[in-house]
This record gives sequence, C-alpha cells and structure tokens, in this order.
Amino acid sequence: MWEGWLAVTDDRLADVNVAVAEASKKAAPTTPPAQSTPPVEAAPKAAAPKKVAPKKAAPKKAAPKKAAPKKAAGPKKAAGPKKAAPKKAAPKKAAAPSAAGASAKVAPGTKVTPGGKKVDKEPPTTVPTAAKKMSSWDFATWRLASDDPVMRSTIIGLLLLDSAPDWDRLVDRFDRASRTAIVLRQKVVEGPIGYETPRMVVDSDFDLSFHLRRFRMPARSRWADVLEDARRQSMTDFDRDRPLWRVTVLEGLSDGKAAVIVKLHHAIADGQGAMMLGAALFDFAAGSVDLGPMPLEPTPAEAEAAGLDAVIKDNLGWVSKTAADVISGLGPAALAAMKDPGATANRVLKTAGSMLRMTKIPLGPLSPLMTKRSTNYHFDTFDMKFADIRAKAKAEEATANDVFLAAIAEGLGEYHRRMGKPVDKLRVNMPISLRKPGSGGMENAVTIARFELPVSESNPIELMAEVGQTVKRWRKEPALAMADQLAELSRLIPPELISAVAQASDLTASNVPGVPVPVWLAGARVSRMYPLVATIGAAVNVTMLTYDGTASVGISTDDAAVDDREELIRCLRAGFRTVTGKPVGTGTPLTRRRAKTTAG
Repeated sequence: MWEGWLAVTDDRLADVNVAVAEASKKAAPTTPPAQSTPPVEAAPKAAAPKKVAPKKAAPKKAAPKKAAPKKAAGPKKAAGPKKAAPKKAAPKKAAAPSAAGASAKVAPGTKVTPGGKKVDKEPPTTVPTAAKKMSSWDFATWRLASDDPVMRSTIIGLLLLDSAPDWDRLVDRFDRASRTAIVLRQKVVEGPIGYETPRMVVDSDFDLSFHLRRFRMPARSRWADVLEDARRQSMTDFDRDRPLWRVTVLEGLSDGKAAVIVKLHHAIADGQGAMMLGAALFDFAAGSVDLGPMPLEPTPAEAEAAGLDAVIKDNLGWVSKTAADVISGLGPAALAAMKDPGATANRVLKTAGSMLRMTKIPLGPLSPLMTKRSTNYHFDTFDMKFADIRAKAKAEEATANDVFLAAIAEGLGEYHRRMGKPVDKLRVNMPISLRKPGSGGMENAVTIARFELPVSESNPIELMAEVGQTVKRWRKEPALAMADQLAELSRLIPPELISAVAQASDLTASNVPGVPVPVWLAGARVSRMYPLVATIGAAVNVTMLTYDGTASVGISTDDAAVDDREELIRCLRAGFRTVTGKPVGTGTPLTRRRAKTTAG
C-alpha cells in the first residue's frame, strides 16, 4: 500500500493545477497514523478560507518535506515498472511480423501456431553413438579367427518354431533389437598393422535387409537338412565390412513348422550374450505386444571413428592405463609386503603358478584316436528332460554342470573303447563365465579353463564326484581374474602357436542356462533351442542349452578327427542315459512317432 500511495502521489504532483488540499484529502486514508494527524487537526481552520488564505502557502512550503519520505522510500524506483511498461510491450510488437513470416524465420522442424507462437522442435530420430574399443578377449578371438580358418569362431542359435513367424513383426523386432543392442549395428575397424586393438563402430551404411533372409525348404525336408544348412552357414566367414551377424528363416517344414538360424561371430557375443539378445526378441505370449515407440537409430558419433588416429589413441590409452594401474598398485602392494612378507610371497607364488597352469602349452591331444584337424565339421543334436539332470545332481549333492560333464566323459570314454583305442583322460576346454549380475552387454565375459577330464571311470557316481572336484579347483584359480590381461598379451604371441595350443584340446564343453518358460518369436511358439558352436580347434564341441524344461544338446565334430560320427553320437546319448538313469530323446525333433502295431 505504501508503494502504491507513493506512485499515485507522484503522479498527482506532476499536475501543477491540482490543489495541495485535495491531494492531502485523497492521500489521508493511505498515510500512517503519525502523518495523518496534522491534516485532521487543520480541518476546522479550512472553514474560514478568507482568513487563512495567506497561510495557504504554508502547505506549499511543507510540500518539500512531504517529498522527503518519498525520496526515502524510493518513489522513483517504485514507479520504475510503470516506466518500463512500454519496454514489455516491445516483444508483442515484434511478435506480429515474426508470426506473419514464420515460415521464413523459424528453425527447421519448429512448428508455429495460428497465433504466432513457436512450439518445440520435433523429437530426434537418431542418437550419436561413440565407437568402442574391443575388449582384449574379443580381440584375441577376432584375431585368431582371422588368421586361421580352423579357429573360425561362429555361434549358431537354431530355433525350431511351431509355425512360420510373422515376417513383418520379425523385421520390426530385429530393427528394435539393433537399436538397443548396438553391437548389431557395429562393424569392426582395424588398424593398419593388425596388432592394434580394433574398434567397434556404428556402420553408417547399415542395411537390415542384408542381415535377414527367408527361404522355403523343399517338400519332405528332414531335420538333417536343417542342420546341413546351419553347418554351411557356420563354416562361411562373415562380410567383415558389415556387422557380424545374420538371421535365416527356413519355412515349409513338416506340420507347418519353421526353423530360424541366428549366426553370430564369437568376437561380439558369448553363449549368455546370445541369450541376452534373445531376451530382446522373444515375447511371453503369442499375441501382439505394444512395445511403445521405436528407439532412436544409432549413428556414428565421430567422423574420425574409423581413422588411424582413433585406433592409435585407443592403444596408447591402454598402455597409459596399464602403467597407471601398475603404479597405483605399487603402494598398497609394498605396504602389504612390509606388514606380512611371508603371506605376500605366498600369494605371488600362487598367482604365478596359476598363470603357468593357465598358459601351459600342451604338446598335443591326449586322444590317440582324434588327432587330426580340418576346417570342416558337422552338427548333431539330441534332447532330454532337464528335470532328470537336476534330480541326479540333487541326489548326489552335485551340480547340473557336474552331471553334464560326467555324461560327456562317459560317452567319449565309451567311444574310444568301442573304436579299440581306450584312453584314461582327455583334455577339455570349459568356458567359465565372468559375467557379473546385472551385466546387460552381449560381449564376451568368459575365460577358458583347460584341464584333463577322466574318461575311464566305470562308476558314474565316482566319475561325477571326480569331475566336480576338478571343476571346483579350476574355478578357484587366481589367474582366472586376469583373463582379460592374459588375452591382451596374446597379441605378442604368434597366431600359429595359439592355434596349435587350441588344436591340442580333445573337447570343448559348455553349459548355457536358457529361458525357463515358453516364449514366442513374432507370433510363433519356440519349441526347441539348440546351441551349435564351431569346433574352434578341438575335435568335438558339446554345448547344452536349457529351455522350458528341456535340455537340448548341440554337438559339432571335426570331420578329420572323428572317423565314425554316428557312433560318437550314440555313445554320447548313452553317456547321458547311463549317468542320469533316464531316457534320452532322438536328435530328430521333426520326425513323427509312428504308432506301434501288433502282428496277428
């Protein structure tokens, strides 16, 4: 109220024709009690205007005194907003011409309402994505697969569907998956020498249609025909100028079924990483699901992402980071050594011994039968109930992985005995997952444990216990935590030597946990999931994937190493049957069971 009074009074004083008495009457109700008293007492004197006329000048002299509180209260400052009012109106005057010429002055993508008001720009459709340096393990896998075709690292996920998937929905799901799992849009960019760690760069020419294919199988096609198509794709190298994956749909199988072959390079995903990709593709119901708006499309963030400078920067960054890690670790290590030199020395010796065991170079395979290697291999499959494996593991206080390895050991031991070449142990490679809970990346998060697997034990229970103890010891090896560092050093080792070490393995065995409930792919129910992995130097690769209560086993056998593939598969099936005490299904999920007839 005080500021309003000052503003009003200031305006009235600007008019010299307004009487001071009238101004005081109008101001009286708004003045404080201490200042309103004089005007009230002066009211009777105003009744004789002629007598007091000469004294009217007194209020004029007092006018400057009344102005004093105005100056103290800052009346001119209070009146500031009113004087600034024309400035506020300025934008309104400027808005009229901008609305009339909105189409010429607004930014691209900006909309203007009929009233001339600008609204936000349309949401972006792309997102810049920075290049990523390959992990040491992925680089080692990529390098070996590039230098030696025997070491070609391909993962095949073979899905059997109850019906053909909806093609448009399938394309949409893979489009979405490629926007969230960025590795599906990235290609490998190498340095000029070959020893530099490559970068994963978003392919600016990414073409989804190149990675998705659909064919119709000939009439009366069998499961063996599907496996043969998967085999040819697995042995075919990738286009290295594009992202490292491809999907093929095979329609027209018996009973209207279809198969989907998902091909990935091992340098961009391990077994669990491939399952994470499936999580972005599968539905938990047959009906269409509202997935919301399409995610933004990744685009290269840097023009120089594929250049030599970026590759050099990545590798120099690794050197500097490694040196910094070493220097930062010297202080705590030295302090620990001073506090307990004996314990420090024991840890050093233990780690050194573990590294020697991890990097030990074998002279050759232990099998007297599976000694040769080639670039050719074949695939086979069979199934059994996963509940039977778990029940056996629980009964023997073991794990499902112990049962899995014991069954393989029993089968391969039996195969050597039937072929007239019995053996006590075989050298096995077993991937050990280093993936941390909550990790959502597809990239490899594994290391390889290499140990000797007993295959001559005739008692399945004792065999299972021995296998379990062997695996437990290897899982506790200190060198497992240094897998990435050891893989980094592999660049200094000739690829021929690493390939020779890999080919000294008789077996690679892996157990991958899958989805425990039924899922659908583009409206088609998935009935089976089979893991088919290249031999990668070993004579035999056996991988088990569990899905919806079924344990599906995929086997790849090197053509040069295995003389009788059918006999080997029979022995492996018998090994699972012997260890679990339960039946094992055939490897032909498309074959119908014929009704038994009684002769009479």
